[in-house]
Amino acid sequence: MSNSPWNTSRALLVNGPPSSRSSEPVSTERAVSLRPSGIDRTMDLERYSQEPGYVVATLGRCLIHITSERVTTTTVSLIRRAAADLSERHNAFGYLSVLEPSAQLSMAPDIRESIDAFAKRYSERFTGAAIVYELAGFQATVVRSIVTAVNLASRATHPTKVFDDLRAGTAWLTRLTPGEPTAARLFELTTQLRKG
Repeated sequence: MSNSPWNTSRALLVNGPPSSRSSEPVSTERAVSLRPSGIDRTMDLERYSQEPGYVVATLGRCLIHITSERVTTTTVSLIRRAAADLSERHNAFGYLSVLEPSAQLSMAPDIRESIDAFAKRYSERFTGAAIVYELAGFQATVVRSIVTAVNLASRATHPTKVFDDLRAGTAWLTRLTPGEPTAARLFELTTQLRKG
């Protein structure tokens, strides 16, 4: 793993400053990893957040973002960090965003600009973006409008699609994203993350 500022910061948070421990090398492993032993590192489920209002995680070649309350600047920062980590390991990766029915759909202008900048920066690296919102009607139209606005503002080049079913969204995304995870595994672990 490279000595990026993120890795150094994580190592300091996990291990403390160098003077507070022995002369062992600094570990850059994340504090939370749901990886069975013997599984390749690229198949890790790594959680970047454990907040009740949102989840940011990576699984193989996919970035997973679940919003149950609202998107904050911290949420966007963690999404960017996860995307940066994935881009160090893979040339291309998928993005799965799940908006829970309880999620606040409106965003402050600074949050919207941060999301536009994130989408613009990583658009060429995304194999696709699956946005899952499991409600129909007017709210689903609002979600599609927000996704369209972000794609236009960021000049996104990756395919993006809004789904009303998680299984359909994960199947579509994994068809566009080579390698792991499989659609079944992405669906299963995203479902687990949604439950907390």
